[in-house]
Amino acid sequence: MSRRATLTGGAGAVAALGLATATPAGAAVPAPAASALSAGPLAVGGSTRSVTLGAPRGAARPLSSGGGLEVVAVSVDGGSMVGVVFPGGTSATSVAVRVRRAGGEPSAWSDLPLNDSEPDPGTADAHEHTTGSDPLWVGELGPGATVEVQLPAGEVGRARLEVVDPGAARTTTLLAAPAGLAPATPLGTAGATVVPLGTATTSTTTLAAAAPTIRSRAEWGADESLRKGSPGYSPTIKACVVHHTADGGSYSQSQVPAVIRGMYRYHTVSLGWSDLGYNFVVDRFGGIWEGRAGGTTRPVVGAHAGGFNAETFGVSMMGDFTSVAPPAAMLESVARVIAWKLALHGLPAVGSTRLRSAGGGTARYKAGTEVTLRIVNAHRDVGFTACPGNVGFTKMDQIRSRVAQLMGGATTAATAISAKYAAIGGAAAIGAPTSAEGPARSGGTYRHYQVGSIYHSTATDAHVVKGDIREKWKALGWEGGFLGFPLTDETPLPGGAFNHFEGGSVYWSPRTGARAVRGLIRDKWASLGWETGFLGYPVTDEVPLPGGAFTAFEGGSVYWSPRTGAHVVKGAVRDAWGARGWEAGRLGYPTSDEFAVDGGLRVTFERGSITWNRRTGAVTVRES
Repeated sequence: MSRRATLTGGAGAVAALGLATATPAGAAVPAPAASALSAGPLAVGGSTRSVTLGAPRGAARPLSSGGGLEVVAVSVDGGSMVGVVFPGGTSATSVAVRVRRAGGEPSAWSDLPLNDSEPDPGTADAHEHTTGSDPLWVGELGPGATVEVQLPAGEVGRARLEVVDPGAARTTTLLAAPAGLAPATPLGTAGATVVPLGTATTSTTTLAAAAPTIRSRAEWGADESLRKGSPGYSPTIKACVVHHTADGGSYSQSQVPAVIRGMYRYHTVSLGWSDLGYNFVVDRFGGIWEGRAGGTTRPVVGAHAGGFNAETFGVSMMGDFTSVAPPAAMLESVARVIAWKLALHGLPAVGSTRLRSAGGGTARYKAGTEVTLRIVNAHRDVGFTACPGNVGFTKMDQIRSRVAQLMGGATTAATAISAKYAAIGGAAAIGAPTSAEGPARSGGTYRHYQVGSIYHSTATDAHVVKGDIREKWKALGWEGGFLGFPLTDETPLPGGAFNHFEGGSVYWSPRTGARAVRGLIRDKWASLGWETGFLGYPVTDEVPLPGGAFTAFEGGSVYWSPRTGAHVVKGAVRDAWGARGWEAGRLGYPTSDEFAVDGGLRVTFERGSITWNRRTGAVTVRES
């Protein structure tokens, strides 16, 4: 789930989501009857309070309006997760909420993009036309709290605030899994003999990956009476889709089961889906949890990637990774569960597959379109969405590489390079070979051609590097330098091109040349829109400094140190800071990006601040 505002269909492009029967304003949603997969309601507790924001009387009251937006306040008692739903669809692209606990100050506003995961059309999950925001974990609100919702004024009449109490799981009373369902606990190491898709080879490879620890639905306290109907199954699994939940709220390790119960209740009660949308969820501490019911070893159809839920499985990272990177423990667990599941279904970590789109509101391809996809995809590869977040997306090649390592590779290097050369068009693309295939560092292989090279390792697959990007990579030590092996082919951009590598990226444009960007500086740049943001292309490589580093871009610079993180400095503020000795001067490293203050903009530093006056253009330097 993530930024629905990126839909190319515009404001009118809404998803066909399901919804439970509408509930009067302020009323608690009753627990549904037992589903076909449970013997009866479970003693888990929890509730969903649904409040109509446009009701003339009741718990909701208008607070303010202006600029086409309206703020509505809702009095609540308790609950830990909130979301906004539009039963008849909406032209809005996002809403915002903030909470105020009794006697306290309001929280900061949290933007809630409208839900861009969805069931496939025609499934049991997609029985009604409803749009809902992503849910936000706010922690226990307590009695006398207020939730404020900011949304387009014209949409207030059709909107409802959903306040979810996930309940306190009492696992000793949970029922056993219904007869006939595969157990949630992994069955052990899997192996299968396959020929990797898209690879010209007559050899076969046995794929295997150790089974990770996957915590069952019972362990997070799933109230199985909330599920509707029976699980759906695909004939097989062909690919994986990686998500983030886009929930910017923070959670402790002990709260993880409650957060999952909240998402489950929101998906089933508020959106009307038959179950939790994701097949697996991974918390920021590295815990792997069973999502949708039906058996972790089986090809269960989820509701995570509209148009491509059949023959895929969804793994969602719990958090919002638009501007921050997923923790290392989370990325490792994501790779481990993907490697295990791929091996279980006889799939290699690298290569491609063919899937047919079922269409739908957020699907990138219309119904019936047959599409070639990678084995491991980001949600944005198949849908109009920013999921799994701008920074999360930069970790996809790292995930693929780690999956390949865990699975031990799936092709020989020679075959991979030959197949890659043929796949890109051979001599028409990069000329004739100028060397034999030779050994590269760390067990890889390469071959040079007239206008490029193909490098391969078992962890990265085979990729093309050419032109000025190859020259920069060469200058930095080829695959033996900090960049390592390439993770992508050279990819064209408006006005330039790039290659991602294991240790960073090289971006090129004719006006800036080829420059290497890596680490937290690259993550910061990614969060601001890469080369299409105000920073533009890099104009230097990463430059080491005493205690830190920086990279200069066309529109400013990103400075990093381990004690301050990565922050942007630009314009008159950067000029004034530079005149005082940059990071070696009295002010030290920046501790914030540029932010608005009365009459201008300000950047804080380790020992002071610089403020720019919008009216006069003057800068004021304060040292502490």
